Amino acid sequence: MRHKMFLLVLMLGVFLAAQYTAPHTNPGPAADRIVGKSVPIAQAGAAVKAGDIDVYIFGMRAAQAAPLKGDPSVVLYTAAAGFNDIVLNPAPSNPPCANPFSSRAIRYAMQFVVDRDYVANEIFKGFAVPMYIWLSQYDPTYSIVADIISQLGIRYDLDYAKAIVDSEMPKLGATKGQDGKWYCKGKPVTLIGLIRVEDERKDIGDAFASALEQLGFTVDRKYVTFDVAIQTVYGTDPAQFQWHFYTEGWGKGGIDRWDTSSISQYCASWFGYMPGWGTTGWYNYANATIDEITDKLYKGKYTSFKEYVELYRKATLMCIQESVRVFVNTNLNAFVASPQLKGVTVDLGAGLRASVYNARNWYVPGRDVVNVGHLWIWTASSAWNPVPQGGFTDVYSVDWFRMMYDPAVWNHPFTGEPMPFRATYVVETKGPAGYFDVPADAYRWDAKQKAWVSAGGAKAKSKVVFNYAKYIGAKWHDGQPIKLADVLFIYAFMWDISNDPQKVARESGVASYVNATMSLIKGIRVVNDTAIEVYIDYWHFDPNYIASMAVYTPDMPWEIYYATDQLVYVKQTYAASRASATKYNVPWLSLILKDHAKAAADVLQDALSKGVYPESWFKIGNKTLLTKDEALARYKAAIDWFNKYGHLIISQGPFYLYAIDTAKQYIELRAYRDPTYPYKPGAFYFGVATPVSIKAINVPAVTVGQPASVSVSLEVPTGAGKIYYKWGVVDPTTGRFIYISEEASAAGAPLTINMPADVSSKLTANKPYKFWVLTYAENVPIVSEATQVFVPKAAAPATTTPAATTPPATATPTATPPQPTVATTTAPAAGSTTALAAAVVGILVIIAALALALRKKSGGAQQ
Repeated sequence: MRHKMFLLVLMLGVFLAAQYTAPHTNPGPAADRIVGKSVPIAQAGAAVKAGDIDVYIFGMRAAQAAPLKGDPSVVLYTAAAGFNDIVLNPAPSNPPCANPFSSRAIRYAMQFVVDRDYVANEIFKGFAVPMYIWLSQYDPTYSIVADIISQLGIRYDLDYAKAIVDSEMPKLGATKGQDGKWYCKGKPVTLIGLIRVEDERKDIGDAFASALEQLGFTVDRKYVTFDVAIQTVYGTDPAQFQWHFYTEGWGKGGIDRWDTSSISQYCASWFGYMPGWGTTGWYNYANATIDEITDKLYKGKYTSFKEYVELYRKATLMCIQESVRVFVNTNLNAFVASPQLKGVTVDLGAGLRASVYNARNWYVPGRDVVNVGHLWIWTASSAWNPVPQGGFTDVYSVDWFRMMYDPAVWNHPFTGEPMPFRATYVVETKGPAGYFDVPADAYRWDAKQKAWVSAGGAKAKSKVVFNYAKYIGAKWHDGQPIKLADVLFIYAFMWDISNDPQKVARESGVASYVNATMSLIKGIRVVNDTAIEVYIDYWHFDPNYIASMAVYTPDMPWEIYYATDQLVYVKQTYAASRASATKYNVPWLSLILKDHAKAAADVLQDALSKGVYPESWFKIGNKTLLTKDEALARYKAAIDWFNKYGHLIISQGPFYLYAIDTAKQYIELRAYRDPTYPYKPGAFYFGVATPVSIKAINVPAVTVGQPASVSVSLEVPTGAGKIYYKWGVVDPTTGRFIYISEEASAAGAPLTINMPADVSSKLTANKPYKFWVLTYAENVPIVSEATQVFVPKAAAPATTTPAATTPPATATPTATPPQPTVATTTAPAAGSTTALAAAVVGILVIIAALALALRKKSGGAQQ
């Protein structure tokens, strides 16, 4: 069955804190200039008060943010925009006892070494919440694994951790001396800890190091800044043991409704973010089962929402068991701004940073400039190049570049739902089991022949027509017209670097990451001058995710990608990634550095002088997407741009890069006012959203064997949409659920939850239990979770017969995930989804057993 789906953008105006008043109606952004400079975190509040900056886009330290609460001279915007973890080096050592973290059991013990409540409440002064995996209650997907976290009973318990370590270290060949220290072949077992000093991670690292010392390890604390840490941890082979643990920090790029990438990033080796980082020749951590499951999640190899949930839960549990990362806290980052700053949109997953929404709409009345503070404008680990997993891997490069380009598709700042940004799309899918036959006039890039070849005969579950009309006909920042050739060149570039054996060997981590997507794309058909039809062997229960998986944004002109390809893969005088730069002892390509940009400009000058261009890259069937004269004009424009600005960052968004001084930590962006630019101030302004929160749980007198009605009062903002919720009963002595419900929906608050007689009959009279509730809103799917202790009483003899239970009239169980913002023009998609709770209940016993077995066996964008 074929289904056609069109996206409807949900603007959520009801959540806006204030309506947007544009300062003008010219094309481009609200302000004429964005001026950025480095400001230490401790000085951010004072800098805003003094008028030196209008907004600070790096999350403030809690100690600096707390005194600003209620201060009328500033505004604090808060979002769960980052998190911290401790990554452990799992590389095997010789002798084995030299690296305790090679033991999975000892790594799992580290989950009980961290006092997450202390970190959140004392170190972060309440500007953080405890975190146990890569998600927290501020991530929508957390709703499907929250009970797993509860049942594992991870807590601060140094005695429990010590018991595991004392049991496992002798198995590795270690002995404990009379001084209480562990020794390996007569030498102290010394763990090198890289502890970041710029923020709260210093306190986290010190606390972790102190706990390790109490367990009998010797800790070599190395206090480091960003550059040293990144180079040491991600730029060296873990088997060299230049580090044993590192206080990682991550800045989120936005909110994501249904996660498939984060679980892969923090758990799977193929994604390139596990120790070894996918670099050929280094030790690389890998768990084959986790890799297999996350591959299925990422590539849509499931047949229903139920199966997605089952896979996600299984991989989550396994990742916790492996404990290569010990997640510590989600930061409730506080971003300080002037009350005069207008046009602020708070992305629930990124706050004010990493935003494609904010800079375009920011302005201060009466001024043409917005002054922006950041911790750094540039660091030696901030590489600006367009290779995925090569450049733009740190928050400093990402935050600035996102002010300069328009993505084709982006996630809504409140729902996390992918939506059109500058490209529109239509999704058609055959469902999880059906296939389209890819037509003969669809093509794919052949890395061996260096040519587009027919993809006819291939099969794909879905196809997406992307219309790039808002790009085509507009211009790049250097004045050259954007063409469909730019889009197709990027697809070919991605196929090439992930399939050409020599290129794969040169940048293995990059190739592994890129191929995860490109292996799914089976062919591309050119529809007309502005549209392409992408055939992708991928299905998702939310069709917007199919579009998101299939799309590439023309973020830089094809000639910049071409110059990058020549420098990294052909001449091999530069590397795309940090790891390869270290491995081959060549510079890490960054097109904002003048000498790097000159090398790229020289490549273009050479091609211009010889009158050559990569013609085969633009010949698709009987179509030629770019002529030689157009290519030579592109070369010249890019060279002229370099000669004028000293860099080769050319894009198509609301601002262009006018100047950057890496030594002075200064950047200046200027408004792009070309009349062909399609957007004006006010476009993509959303304001501030408020999630649902639980005010109170009213559990009445519960009688064993009889139904009971529980009332949950909520704070629900206007326009929240349906309320989704789950509830359960927890035995506090074991930490496990006696019962957990299916997910249900309600039209509003308060929630009335009926506890059936067959649930209350599982309870023991006069024993305390916890009533657990998880809830979120359709339009702001941030999870609110709470518990209430209750003590059931024994039933009187005359009333022991259980009464029939009728579901509350205001609640209906959901057999599908909350509906995405799409309209289906035919029948519902094939393979309709089943209840989230079916997956929850279906594997609950397995999870509990695995967790118990593990406990018994034991004694499991960078900042």
